[in-house]
Amino acid sequence: MREDTERTAGAVPTHRLRVTAGVAVVAALILLGWRLTLGASSDDDGHVVALALRLARGDTALADEMNLQVTGSLLAVPFVWAWDHMVGTTGIVLASRVWFVVVAGAVGVLTARALRTRYGAGPAALATVAVLVGLPYQLPLLSYASVPVLALVLSTAAGIALRQTRSLAWAAVLGGATAVGTVASPQLAPAFAVTLVLGTARVQGARPRVVAAATSLILLAVAAVALLLTAGPASIEESVRFLLAVRGDGLSPVVRLGRALGTYEGLRFPLYWPLLACLALTALGCARPDWRALRLAASAAGVLWATAVTVGAALGLLPQLWFGNTVAALESVLVLTLALPVIAELRWSPRPGDGGDLVAAAVPGLVAATVIAATTNSGPEYSVHGAALGGLLLVLVVQWSTSADTLRSEPGRRPTTAHARATLALSAVPTLGMALGLLALPFHEPGSLGVDTRITAGPWAGLVTTEGGAARLTTLTRTVDDATRGGRSVLILGAAGGYLAANGPMATPALWLEDYGAANQKALDWFQRTGRAPDVVLVMATAEENAGGAAAWVQRDPLRAWVQTAYPVRHVVPGLGTLLERQ
Repeated sequence: MREDTERTAGAVPTHRLRVTAGVAVVAALILLGWRLTLGASSDDDGHVVALALRLARGDTALADEMNLQVTGSLLAVPFVWAWDHMVGTTGIVLASRVWFVVVAGAVGVLTARALRTRYGAGPAALATVAVLVGLPYQLPLLSYASVPVLALVLSTAAGIALRQTRSLAWAAVLGGATAVGTVASPQLAPAFAVTLVLGTARVQGARPRVVAAATSLILLAVAAVALLLTAGPASIEESVRFLLAVRGDGLSPVVRLGRALGTYEGLRFPLYWPLLACLALTALGCARPDWRALRLAASAAGVLWATAVTVGAALGLLPQLWFGNTVAALESVLVLTLALPVIAELRWSPRPGDGGDLVAAAVPGLVAATVIAATTNSGPEYSVHGAALGGLLLVLVVQWSTSADTLRSEPGRRPTTAHARATLALSAVPTLGMALGLLALPFHEPGSLGVDTRITAGPWAGLVTTEGGAARLTTLTRTVDDATRGGRSVLILGAAGGYLAANGPMATPALWLEDYGAANQKALDWFQRTGRAPDVVLVMATAEENAGGAAAWVQRDPLRAWVQTAYPVRHVVPGLGTLLERQ
């Protein structure tokens, strides 16, 4: 009788749990809907949607668009095609963000179901939500950056489910996720290969291994054959050469990797000292098995402090720091913070398979983060390599939350409803931190509360940004729309998203073109090879300023020099740039 009474006292009533969960879901949906409307730019924000639009309108990946990033937008093409045919391009960026949520939601359902084959429903749900909001560059769009992250998360979860169930369905999911991730970002092929190898090595029986490997290899073969048939080997080779040429900024992979690691020097600033103190307390709590409450509480406090710094910067209450104002940076901090107590649990209270789950997630995650850090141009400011740790964070959160959940039934502690509620709240801390970290906006947008002007027309309709940003995008939309009436083709230097407003063909070998110096000779080669020289050219003022002025740009860039000569009719668009036409 006493045991029943204590069990009842230590449990949170089911109806209250349902009400709380319902309120949390509604609040999360409202927050998500609001967040989807924040931030707008003609750079990455418009670029990845324009890549999908270009393919939807009939151009060929790696032939017309000589950018390896284009394969990351393939999953967005069907939706963008439908939107373009039914609505046009009005509101296409916001609609694409909603489509991302739909796809990410489907990935989330599969991920949570996979985790539930081994872990509790609560920790599985919390871990899934935590990793799905870890968006590279804070951009909720299907792209070369986000699709590989989703694939890493799903393949990690599928590997766990495959080991637990030996199901051929989960084997197919593992193989499919690794294939999709590889196609979306070929540079991450080593990480996905490791994920597939570890996922199949941990399962007993030959059939699941064969199904996983065959699914991955068949999908990769189909993708490769499709690209070879549509683009051709010569075009693919030229695309790779073009990528290597335009990325030739003189930085070696080792230097880039060092810059990424240098990101964490930011932790020495006083603002992060409370986080370091929490890490020290966490380490102390790992010294004894019965100090679980200390290590979990200290690590939770560290997560909350790191979240406070990120959210404070995101809302404009703290300065935009070199480190700490992106959700990817927060993700890497959470990995460091949660790793200590999770590893301590593996030592003091090991459960068969937990260590394997952690290793199978950590190795591919570290490989992916290393590759991204060594090859990306984003630099330490955005800490985008942290997003590649999504699979590792997934396992850390599910095991950390499981450990926190056990505090409700620790020996020697009399269970109470208040204690049960406290442990329930504790287990949700990492997920809450990542969700709030999503308030950070992409690139150089001000804090989430600093954007105040809604765009009412054009591709960015429905989005909210600064007054100046809205004015620039509106002018860009109007200028490109007017210049391409009648189906005239256009080349835009310095605003890849501007092609979303084009009525005619996108006359460029790559949507993202700017001052690439001598490497832009390949753009002239593409015009000569395809006969698709543009009817009009728009040179953005910001691109010209970054190039050191028109004269300096013309002198070192053969493409810009050709434009200067072949398009003598110039119209200056105040606040935007220069529109050039043939005589």
